[in-house]
Amino acid sequence: SSDLYNSLDHISRGRVGWNIVTTWSPQAGSNFGGIGQVSHGDRYERAEEYMAVVKGLWDSWADNAVIDDRASGRYADPKLVRRIDHAGTHYQVAGPLNMPRSPQGRPVFVQAGSSDTGRRFAARHAEAVFTAHLEKATAKAFYEDLKSLIAEYGRDRDQVLILPGFSPIIGSTEAEARRYADELNELADPEVGRQRLSLRFGGHDFSHLPLDKMLNPGDFPDPSAVEAARSRTEVIVGFVRQEKPTLRQLLAKLAGARGHFTFEGTPEQVADLMEDWFKGGVADGFNLMPPVLPEMLDVFTAEVVPLLRRRGLFRTAYEGETLRSHFGLARPAVNA
Repeated sequence: SSDLYNSLDHISRGRVGWNIVTTWSPQAGSNFGGIGQVSHGDRYERAEEYMAVVKGLWDSWADNAVIDDRASGRYADPKLVRRIDHAGTHYQVAGPLNMPRSPQGRPVFVQAGSSDTGRRFAARHAEAVFTAHLEKATAKAFYEDLKSLIAEYGRDRDQVLILPGFSPIIGSTEAEARRYADELNELADPEVGRQRLSLRFGGHDFSHLPLDKMLNPGDFPDPSAVEAARSRTEVIVGFVRQEKPTLRQLLAKLAGARGHFTFEGTPEQVADLMEDWFKGGVADGFNLMPPVLPEMLDVFTAEVVPLLRRRGLFRTAYEGETLRSHFGLARPAVNA
């Protein structure tokens, strides 16, 4: 991973980000040493050590290590390139990396775990955080909690961007947007949704639940006991506790945006919501998830972006050349 992302950052001139999310899929785990399902706690334990290794490798070259003196044949100063000699529980890595530091120093670290363990992992390492919420109240609570954790770990709150998933359905009128949403929901197969819900809860059997009976939290396993995508299960059970939907309604809510915030409205209403969340301490930006591509992305670009620009909420030109500069993130110092 260190070689790959460092190379990509050099090739792209500093446009690379890295999603540091631990997988909950046992199928994925089986492709790496046959480990299969790894418990939630063990995944993050491995992730902490993995981050120590890759950060060490990316920092194994000082920023001024490259001399590039072609007359003398000296490419780098060996005193400024160091081994990391990591010997841990899961990894043994000598280092150093076989190439100099990239334009960004490190790729932008993106993270998306919202469980308590995931939040603390994000507070220590992440620079942009994707998060899924079905309603504004939980998104705001998450924002405030994570920003507090970031400060608790001695990091700059403004150097970690929180980007909730946002899936807007845009129409020229509210009624048109709602009709579009209804048409999308009618296309969803509830039994496929039931199977997906089962996977989210580690294979739990939901086949006995009627589609049109009101749900309650007791219909679901305790999220703290689920070894799969725990943060998403907490979002789902929290929504059920608050809104008491039927299974059909829940599956429709999850079908397009997979647990992220959905909204139907006009371009002005979409811009109003984004401004409210941004100025109200709910989001530093958004992980935009158009429900239909490319149509709804084209509508957003043509109709919503100009409104955001007129309100001073969206750039009119790039001010830098790297992904870090676009996000307003500082280039990390070696060993930072």
